[in-house]
Amino acid sequence: MSVGGMVAGRMRSVRREMGNPLYRNAYALMLNTVVNSGFGLLYWVFAARVFSTDEVGRGNALVNLMMMISVLTSLNFGQAIVRFLPTAGRDSRALVRTSYLVSTVVGIVGATAVMAYCHWAYSPGDPLHVSFGFGAWFVVSTAAWSVFNLQDQVLTGLRSAMWVALENGVYGVVKLVLLVVVAWFGVSDGVFTSWSAPVIALLVPVTLLISRRLMPRHEAGLDHDAVVPTGAPDRQTLVRYLAGDYLGQVFNQAMSSFLPVLVVMVISQSASAYLLPAQTVFLAMSMLSVAITSALVVEGARQPERAHLFARAVLRRICLIVLPASLVIALAAPLLLWFYGPVYVENSTLVLQLLMVSMFPRVIVTLWMTKSRLANRTFGLALQQLVHAIIVLGGIPLLAPVMGVDAVGWAWLAGEAVLAVVMAPSVIRWLRQPAPEAAGPGGPSGDAITREIPRVRD
Repeated sequence: MSVGGMVAGRMRSVRREMGNPLYRNAYALMLNTVVNSGFGLLYWVFAARVFSTDEVGRGNALVNLMMMISVLTSLNFGQAIVRFLPTAGRDSRALVRTSYLVSTVVGIVGATAVMAYCHWAYSPGDPLHVSFGFGAWFVVSTAAWSVFNLQDQVLTGLRSAMWVALENGVYGVVKLVLLVVVAWFGVSDGVFTSWSAPVIALLVPVTLLISRRLMPRHEAGLDHDAVVPTGAPDRQTLVRYLAGDYLGQVFNQAMSSFLPVLVVMVISQSASAYLLPAQTVFLAMSMLSVAITSALVVEGARQPERAHLFARAVLRRICLIVLPASLVIALAAPLLLWFYGPVYVENSTLVLQLLMVSMFPRVIVTLWMTKSRLANRTFGLALQQLVHAIIVLGGIPLLAPVMGVDAVGWAWLAGEAVLAVVMAPSVIRWLRQPAPEAAGPGGPSGDAITREIPRVRD
């Protein structure tokens, strides 16, 4: 075969793959993860160049405070949207409005309480003291950030995740430009302002895109194919789903927030610094798996009888993309850490390698979590997060006297491995279910079924 023929065949294969909603959504969300990580890195590099260390430190603390409040007050409505919006039909707008309203109101209450505390509990001049004016801006920014994140989930649930990558790409560029502008004009709290102002500006065009173009198509059934919408879940189902999912999110947030503190307490301040680059890379890689499985939740919700077939296809993509990337990062860890300096190469290499190895058992855990979401069994997710937190946070003090900061990597790997061993039988049974069209031997394979996923009509 000629080179031209090979290229043409490859292009046809790519077009066929991208015509599949499952893969298109998954690749778009993976691209979004790369875009977010890249612009996030550039943003803080630029911030370190144009602002003083104190200003960067305060800005970083306020940005992370805003995001933490948003996560804890959004009540995990984002996951509920991904799970239920694909089949909500004409109840879709009501589901989205409810998520926006509840998350915004609770976010405003939470942010107001935190800002009041920061204003009254800290004296002027303290890094965490805020004025009334900035406190009001912080509250508005937190509410906007909550809706901004929910819009990403809405776009995912509408099988339009490519808009998520585009939206966050625009946000990253505007954020960088505004960072330089506020530094040039000496704007007070310029780091936080440059981070939050573009979010508010982007809410309007994204809202119009969803409400005027994507949502009418979804409600009219133009992207439902042969799937019959079942409507939004009843209140009891939604509350139960949110309660279990939110509890798991609290355990996960508490562990990730407390982990650097625990390292400082039982090891040293420098150990917390050595953990930072490894943890940053690991979180980025974890988000790639989350991106792929979010697309799986959307398609599995639409066709639950084929969810295990979609899971097989997703597992193959994880094995072809995420796991090799994790292995490459593990092998190249000393080279990657060289950019931080020789002391990081010496102290951070093994913990980064262990975290990358933990991505392998993490695949089983992630598929089990997806299976649980599709079955609306979210309290199991809370238990899973609690067990993982206990193993990690309990293992670090035991291992730290001998292993130092490497104890974090070993404890994390142990937590993922234990959960994977427990969950593997359930995941394997799920993946090995026969195709619905051919329950007996000789039926079409999972690959054949996933190729039959209908395309979204333009």
